[in-house]
Amino acid sequence: MGEASFRRLRRRLLVDRPFQGSLMVHAMGLGLTTLLVVALGIFVPLLWELRSGSGPSPDVDVAVVMVYMHERFWGVAALCVLLAVYGALRLSHRIAGPLVRYKRNLRMIANGQLPPPLRTRRRDYLKDEVACLNDAVSGVRERVAALRTAHNLLQRELHGARAAGQIDPSAWSQLQDAERQLAAGLAAFRDTGELDAELAADAQGVHAAVARTAGGP
Repeated sequence: MGEASFRRLRRRLLVDRPFQGSLMVHAMGLGLTTLLVVALGIFVPLLWELRSGSGPSPDVDVAVVMVYMHERFWGVAALCVLLAVYGALRLSHRIAGPLVRYKRNLRMIANGQLPPPLRTRRRDYLKDEVACLNDAVSGVRERVAALRTAHNLLQRELHGARAAGQIDPSAWSQLQDAERQLAAGLAAFRDTGELDAELAADAQGVHAAVARTAGGP
């Protein structure tokens, strides 16, 4: 795999590196802690019995059990850790995917861009938060549209009043400046095109990459 391909795979697997990395580290830590408790619960009694030397032919019986458990346990333990990390990665995508697009839309709104409604996949989390953001963007869009309509009406009324001589010439320049500032403020708000169509294709790539990673070569 080339360096460019590896970087694309990493970006698709870790769409939000701080969040997903922290989640996987916690999942691995929890898995390792659980396995340590299980290992202590299995091996400590066997070692204690082997040391105490109780029971018929204890050395042979316990030693056989110890060797068998040692040969089988660590492979199963490693598989459990891998499954925990894989499960955490899958779970993180259901949170990080919507979260990344949520933050993107918030930044766009801060810059005066009005994105289309944010969509989520069927199993994604944060659906209520995404719905609230969509409602907020819709409300801003409606208010901007109402202000633009009022601005157009104001322009017609101002020019009509000036043509009829109803506006003092000394006040006309101030009214023009105020109208220009209003027009500039409204022009800062603009609708964007569709954003999530490409992200939907990326999401399919994420699932495919995760499946390939889990399945191995």
